Amino acid sequence: MTCELLEALETSIKRYRVTPEQAAELNVEAETVTVTWQKLTSRAASVLVTVPAGEDGWAMPTPHRPGWLLTLITKDAPAWWLK
Repeated sequence: MTCELLEALETSIKRYRVTPEQAAELNVEAETVTVTWQKLTSRAASVLVTVPAGEDGWAMPTPHRPGWLLTLITKDAPAWWLK
């Protein structure tokens, strides 16, 4: 990725607490999920959901998108991401 592309990249990140039931639905042992919305003007918008994967700060992507998570992603998405 070039410096020009990085300058054009819009990013918003939010962390959310999840209930034990929601974590079980995602098949993870985590108390939080992190949602990262990104958009590059010349490309389609993307979203990445991750959960903590250890004490060293690593995070693992979570491909499963139950209804409550989709609602959270779209409800809290930045306006520029929804366009």
